[in-house]
Amino acid sequence: MRFRSKKGQLPFIELNGEEIADSAIIIKELSAKYDKNLDAGLTAEQRNVSYATIAMLENHLIWIIFYWRAKYPDNVLKGYKVNLQHALGLRLPNSILNFFFKITFGRKGTKKLKAHGIGVHSAEEIEEFGKNDLKVLSEMLDCKPFFFGDEPTSLDVVAFAVLSQLHYLSKDITYPLRDYMTEKCPNLIGHVSRMKDKCFPDWDEICTKLDLNAHIPKPEPETKEGKEGGEQEKSNEQEGADGDKIEKELEKDK
Repeated sequence: MRFRSKKGQLPFIELNGEEIADSAIIIKELSAKYDKNLDAGLTAEQRNVSYATIAMLENHLIWIIFYWRAKYPDNVLKGYKVNLQHALGLRLPNSILNFFFKITFGRKGTKKLKAHGIGVHSAEEIEEFGKNDLKVLSEMLDCKPFFFGDEPTSLDVVAFAVLSQLHYLSKDITYPLRDYMTEKCPNLIGHVSRMKDKCFPDWDEICTKLDLNAHIPKPEPETKEGKEGGEQEKSNEQEGADGDKIEKELEKDK
């Protein structure tokens, strides 16, 4: 989470030495590079419908989900079982990292939501917006395996990326929009499951064992000889450095 693109966005990829951010641009560049067009079989009308629906997902529904995250950062950590030590690559205790996360994530998120425009509405109005978006998607999908037939297209990819964030939230966390999708839009749950099975057969493994930032060289393992003598001192130095990093981030926010 600390290593973002030059645009400040996640996700991003590096393709032949060039950094590419924003999922839509990533898909476009990879399609051109490897001559694979997910939407090759669509009609002109279907492409237009796909474009408009993706715009709704990326510029409306995802911001409604982001509103909930900014308002309840503690539920984000619990609902997605986030280990900030692992995600940030820091050695400070998770209790401290969680405390700073709740402060900075909520404050930054609120600013972004107001700048976007969705943040000026009441919680009830925002929830209603989200339910309307889900209803539209459910009616579009109907009883089809994917939005335009038997094979997934770009719309299915984007829909999965957004809807999975609702579906895979822990059931221990209360979230009305997730519950609405489960109860009123069961075909969207089926869509998420089909996309997961088709694209991520190793889902459980990568969700538990994925090495974040695998391209960054890891330090050599410490030898046992002489380890005990300086271990506590090194640990204190590392925690001090991690604390300085967090303090700098807070200063930037101020």
